[in-house]
Amino acid sequence: METPVRICFIGDGSHANRIKNALKNLKINCSFVEFDRTKALNSQPDLLDCHAVFITSPNNTHAMYLDELNKYFYGYIYCEKPPINKINQINILENINPSKCFFGFNYRYSKIFSFVEEMKEKYNLGKEINMHIHVSYPFAIKEAYLKSWKSKITKSPLGVIENLGIHYIDLAINLFGKFRNVFIIKNNICDTGSAIDTATIFCEHENNASTQIFVSYATLVKDEIYFTFENGDINYDGITLNLLYPKNTFDESGLAVCPSIASSSEIGGYDLYDKSLNDCVEAFMAVVINEEKFESILFENSKMSTLAMLEIA
Repeated sequence: METPVRICFIGDGSHANRIKNALKNLKINCSFVEFDRTKALNSQPDLLDCHAVFITSPNNTHAMYLDELNKYFYGYIYCEKPPINKINQINILENINPSKCFFGFNYRYSKIFSFVEEMKEKYNLGKEINMHIHVSYPFAIKEAYLKSWKSKITKSPLGVIENLGIHYIDLAINLFGKFRNVFIIKNNICDTGSAIDTATIFCEHENNASTQIFVSYATLVKDEIYFTFENGDINYDGITLNLLYPKNTFDESGLAVCPSIASSSEIGGYDLYDKSLNDCVEAFMAVVINEEKFESILFENSKMSTLAMLEIA
């Protein structure tokens, strides 16, 4: 594509700015079309003539815009996760063209994901057994939370689950496979907003592995993930990824001891958040620029993650 890529953003908040920065970092030749929220999509010819539309508006609007774009727009769509946040919107996912629609699950492109995949390939880790995730920070006690749509049940009915937890639901599906069952405990601990600020998500995978995800906007800051495999473990402590391998490690008395670190990689906030978003946007734009089709597995896994968020496995 030699001409500038015509792009329109539906939603002009902080996340839209992060994606625009990613486009700038990627040095993609873009021209931006302004979206008029006071007008219907089908009355904005410049938008309909775009190569790509980014939906970065509040979660409660994603389904509406996806539905409208599906009717009138023939270009590529990047929709921030989740595509829907209510059970009665499921039918919208059935009408989307998966070859031209991409959902912003950027943790698939994170260093955590690539490290786990690399270790599985390099070492004999064996079967997936368990994934335990604890990610929290006290956003709900800040004034910014009350001003945010994320604190309002009308705009974010699943609160911290749809804004934070879904990233880890998607990570679990992409690393450990499809879910057989999902069960979620929901709480509003701080009660500073009407939305859910804390949740524990229990997932049973079809391969009999399990995942537990604790996410909270109400408890102290913590960022830990522990992967258990048949022959070794991978631990992320918020700073470093460590592979503990192999399990058959014993002392002189024959007692089992924790193995030494077989491989390690530091991962900072930039690697986990900014770089993964840049890589996610780059993957989307590569398909747009080359006028290709997205692989069906991307859409199917996004759909599974969204349904799991709604406790549908």
